[in-house]
Amino acid sequence: MPAAKCRKTVRDALIALFTLLLATATAVTRGQESPQAISLSLGDYHFTPDTLEVQAGRPVVLTLTNTDTLTPHNFTLQEAAAGLDIDTNVSAGSTSVVRFTPVKPGSYTFFCNKKLLFMKSHRERGMEGILRVIPAAAD
Repeated sequence: MPAAKCRKTVRDALIALFTLLLATATAVTRGQESPQAISLSLGDYHFTPDTLEVQAGRPVVLTLTNTDTLTPHNFTLQEAAAGLDIDTNVSAGSTSVVRFTPVKPGSYTFFCNKKLLFMKSHRERGMEGILRVIPAAAD
């Protein structure tokens, strides 16, 4: 094989290898995106903040802190089509961590489903909020 043709073949092979390595690195980086960290306070029949925004397809780490000293609360969010099936109790004065990955953009209502006998539920007393799932960022 002539030297010029050999150099061209080697150059083409190196370009192909570099392209493959770049594509692989990009795919690995996307799969290891850092989770979206969010904190939510539960207390006195409300969530603070009452609106959360996350990105579809990215993992979420949600820290729930119950600021009440006696009243237990929970975080309920059930939208199976969006990859959301969460029902986590948070005892008075404690913290819980929930991990999930929303898969479908949209607005979804979360609430506390606790209720004392003969009383309004926490949700009926206003303890609910909205999770907005926005489309994944384009690369």
